[in-house]
Amino acid sequence: MSASPFHDFYKSDLQSVYALCVVPLVFLAWLLLSRRARASARSDKAWRRFLYAYSVAFALETILDPIATGPLTQWLGAGDSPLGTAILLTFVLLGDFRVYLLIFFMAHLARPERTPGRALAESAAWTFVVPVFAYAVDTALHHARADLPGETIWLVYELSFLGVAMWLCGKGIPRRFHRRDRVLRRRIQAVAGYAAVYYALWATADVLIMVFALDAGWALRVIPNQLYYSLYLPFVYFQLTSRR
Repeated sequence: MSASPFHDFYKSDLQSVYALCVVPLVFLAWLLLSRRARASARSDKAWRRFLYAYSVAFALETILDPIATGPLTQWLGAGDSPLGTAILLTFVLLGDFRVYLLIFFMAHLARPERTPGRALAESAAWTFVVPVFAYAVDTALHHARADLPGETIWLVYELSFLGVAMWLCGKGIPRRFHRRDRVLRRRIQAVAGYAAVYYALWATADVLIMVFALDAGWALRVIPNQLYYSLYLPFVYFQLTSRR
């Protein structure tokens, strides 16, 4: 029997591929087949049209992510090669980009003086803040302590994004919305808070794994994985379209 059952389960295709694709597939099917959802694509409200296109596009990206970074990478024999790293990093960046895009594009729709091009450029620029900062910090840490594990960069990344998400909740988002848009502002803040939760859980799990060598850390990691892959888009969609 394995001494690390949670680690083995976490690394299995059941957890890392199939369990992450079920909800996005169901949600995508609902978006494409539901009259209520498809009506959003023809809505006279720009934010509803944007939200529908956003949800369809990132549902496809969410399904492709675990497949491309798992079975496809293995089939290509990429593994830890530069190609494998490039595929992994691409999807990590896309996962962060979707959060920034929602925030800044919704801010554009609430304040039309902010052009769509500016919202897109701002989203792309913010996407690179955390990886660049994390790389610099990790390089400094490994220069000071050469015995640190290579996975340290992921913990730095997670804590960095957590800090950015908390700042967006408290300061960044309110600055981009008129006071009269307080309901929309609160809903967008909830999305940033949601992202902060899964990054906080990832960071906690990695501390348990790297610092305390606890197999339970791998079990904890399953929860933010589901929040990130399976439940993010349904949360965003129904958070923004709810009448409550």
